[in-house]
Formats: sequence, C-alpha cells, structure tokens
Amino acid sequence: MPATVTVFSMTLLLLASSSSGQKTCDIGVGQYALCQCEMSDGSGTIDLSAYANTNGNPSLESTSPNGFGYHLNLCFPVKVGGVCAATQTSAGCQSRDLDGDEWSMGSYETASFVVDNTDTVSLHFSNGDDNRGMEIQLICDENRQVDQHEFVFDREDFPGYFYYYFKLTSKCACPHKSGVCGKAGGGGGGGSSDDGGSDPGVVGIVLMVLAFAAFVTYFIVGAVFLRVKHQKSGTDLIIHKEFWKDFPFLVKDGVMFTVSPCVNAAKGSGYSKM
Repeated sequence: MPATVTVFSMTLLLLASSSSGQKTCDIGVGQYALCQCEMSDGSGTIDLSAYANTNGNPSLESTSPNGFGYHLNLCFPVKVGGVCAATQTSAGCQSRDLDGDEWSMGSYETASFVVDNTDTVSLHFSNGDDNRGMEIQLICDENRQVDQHEFVFDREDFPGYFYYYFKLTSKCACPHKSGVCGKAGGGGGGGSSDDGGSDPGVVGIVLMVLAFAAFVTYFIVGAVFLRVKHQKSGTDLIIHKEFWKDFPFLVKDGVMFTVSPCVNAAKGSGYSKM
C-alpha cells in the first residue's frame, strides 16, 4: 500500500510541475540513461555517469552517526555484499556495523530526476527492502573536479517506511551543454571526456581541416590573381611555381641533413668535436 501511495504522489507532483511550467529534467537514453537527465530549460544535461560502475562496485559511500554504512552505485546495480548483491537490482545498500545486516535502499531501475520549486535537482529511488527509498540532492559546484566530489548522508525519515536523504556536491551535478562530465562508468570502464576541456582528437581534426582549407584557398586566390593581374594561363597559374617545383628536393635535402649524422654515427663518424 505505501508503494502505491508513493507512486501516486510522484505522479501528482510531476503533473503539477508540468502544468505550472516548472522545470523538469528528463531522463536520458542509452547505457547510462538512468544517471543522466536533460534540463527542460535548455541549460544542458546533468551527467552522473562518472559515478556508475559497470562492475557493480559502489561508487558513492557514506556513513551515519548511528552506525550504518551506505553504499551506492548509479545506473547499475550494486553487486557486492550479501543481500544487496543477491537481488542484482539494488542502487544502494544499507549495512549495519553492529552485525553486518544489509538492506536494499531502492532498485536502480526506479531512478527518476525531480526538480523542486527552487530549481534544485534530486535523484530518487524506490522499491527497496521493506519499501525503502532514497533521495540524492544534487549540488552543483563547477570548482570541484570529477574526483573531488563530496557525498554525505543527510538524514533518515520514517513517513510510514524508511527513507534516506543524501547530498552529492560535484561538477557533474551541474548541467553541461556537452552532456558529458568526466569518465563514463567511473572505475568500471568507458571512455573519458571532460566538459571543461576539449577532446585532443577533435581539436587535431579541426586544425587539419582548417589547414587544408587554407592551403586550397592559397592556390585558388593565387591563380585568380595571376590570371586577372598578369594574364597567365596553364601551369603558370600555380602561384610561386618555381618554389613548388623545387619543394620535393628541398624536403629530400632536409631529411638527409637530419638523418645523415645518425648514419655517420653508426659508421663510426659524425660531427667533429668543437
């Protein structure tokens, strides 16, 4: 019964949000869909895939003053421990220090992003053991690198069932236009790309395209100039023609000048000592 009430309440909340024009964060697509959402105001995508381990190891861990530990994994189930590993569905596992007992705090498949009236985004999970659920408040901090995040236990409520609140402060809690924040999959694998920098491969391709475009423009503009200004035709339309005729030989001379000391050294000779 409490689970039905929870689902019904969440549905009413979402309907009220959409009717009032409140911002939403729509869940993503693909392998890391359950830890990504796109802001409805166009500010970008929140990407928490840096804290998703495909191997099932917890990526976010915290403790509470009353002797409990909390072990979470985003996007994929926690696969360590006893009860939580056995279910193969837990997004988070609560363990008691006293005797090692464990409880699932929510199924990873129930992940949903909620934006409140202060534009704070939180990640929610439900359907844990004894109807447990949890909420992770996402606190944006662009000054923290991906591996400098802070994950803390906030409080525990009992609204007819067990509910746990956490706070995650991270650069990845901020919407980014690129849609990517840090290493996808955390320690579990995946590619890496930080929204704060550029992919070196992409930069290299862009520079090569620009260089090629400049090279082609050089010949086109040169040919037009020689045709209009000097009435040239045929191969005479090649600007700096004599240079380009000699260019292969200049390259050869440069290569020979560079490698000849190495060849001479191998033969027992080389540059003379000063």
